[in-house]
Amino acid sequence: MTEQVVGYQRRSIQTQRAMDLTPLELPATSFETEAIWFCPSPDQLEGLEKLPLLLGSLHAAEHTLIALLPLRAMCDRWDIGGLSTNLHAQTERPTIFVYDGHAGGIGISERGYEVFEDWVADTVRLLEGCPCDRGCPSCVQSPKCGNLNEPLNKAGALKLLGRMLASA
Repeated sequence: MTEQVVGYQRRSIQTQRAMDLTPLELPATSFETEAIWFCPSPDQLEGLEKLPLLLGSLHAAEHTLIALLPLRAMCDRWDIGGLSTNLHAQTERPTIFVYDGHAGGIGISERGYEVFEDWVADTVRLLEGCPCDRGCPSCVQSPKCGNLNEPLNKAGALKLLGRMLASA
């Protein structure tokens, strides 16, 4: 895993409106770790294939999965990282990765694998139960997102994860 902080964004405390974006020139950090990943099938992605809907759906699903894995893996949200992409070079398909944020891995992604169906079911329940329309900090937004929580599509994530659960 290679990560690099390239900037930070300041937001208004009252309105959460972005005030500015400040670029940074920091070195990248790399480490080997463990991950769980999955490639949704074409059936699970039906109607979600077009960009930016696909990216927003995968990204929102990734964030919500990361938010709930600590309940099953007995860790902190900050111990977990993620990546979602519409076309990964190795899988050659849309892919979501959830990885241990510690060098060598500490068993978080392994635990996610062990409880995958229950973890996805919890994630679907969270998305269904959140009263927001488009996604909020309680469901799909992440405090550690390197893409400034863009793009995110709550409805697409719910559709994708619901289909995954139904086909399990």
